[in-house]
Amino acid sequence: MLAGKLMYSLMIIIVIINTVNGNCPDDEPPPPPSPIPEVPYVISGKFYSPSNTSVNDAPVCAMARGCKEWYDLGATTNGIYTIKPDDDEPFQVYCQDGYTVFQRRQDGSVDFYRGWIDYENGFGDLTGEFWLGLSKIHRLTKEGSHQLDVYFACQLVYYNSFSVSDRATEYTINLQYSGVYVYSNPKTAGDSMAGRHSLNGMKFSTMDNDNDKHVDNCAMLHHGAWWYNSCSDSNLNGLYSATNETGIFWLDYASQSTPLPYTRMRIYRES
Repeated sequence: MLAGKLMYSLMIIIVIINTVNGNCPDDEPPPPPSPIPEVPYVISGKFYSPSNTSVNDAPVCAMARGCKEWYDLGATTNGIYTIKPDDDEPFQVYCQDGYTVFQRRQDGSVDFYRGWIDYENGFGDLTGEFWLGLSKIHRLTKEGSHQLDVYFACQLVYYNSFSVSDRATEYTINLQYSGVYVYSNPKTAGDSMAGRHSLNGMKFSTMDNDNDKHVDNCAMLHHGAWWYNSCSDSNLNGLYSATNETGIFWLDYASQSTPLPYTRMRIYRES
């Protein structure tokens, strides 16, 4: 227990030192209090005349499908944007360098030990701790090719071919481990999502909707909703600061007695 607390304190010190020295650019200051673009942008339309000659139509309004599209249009400031990835209703997201953030833990201000409805719809504050919602993550990843990166302890763990299926599949996750990038940390993380207890092809589980392969409910055992197999080597939705199996952990970096003080998950549309 003492060793775990010392390691946790060391992790906090590493993050603070690296942030001060500019080595952890992803540990950014609080975003602007007000949303940035919320209105549609204007694009040129086109139609073909009976003679099959291309003719420019009047400009039409369209909503950016995601953070990557906003970024490519020149909206490069990190903050809250409104997007419309499909024909359903638009919604707000937190954009960071063209990535869409869908989970953030940083101070324990939001209770993440919640049921299915909350995890499906989303909860929290986009400028602080939050979970975007499984239904929105599905809408963001159902078309095209996407990358997932998981950030903690001054490093990024990358996954390719990332997607979350629809409600009928209990929001099954699909992903392939790609690698890790370390900003500044003497210890490097490994793969805790697609490795030993692979989460690839696993359904999402909550305390009130058990879809894992364990005889018990992993979401209750770990006090956090996640894509569990026969439980998991990771859970970023556990209890904040808990120093046991109910905390925020990534076993290919540190044991469950060493909870992660800051985590962030985000999506990048590659095509």
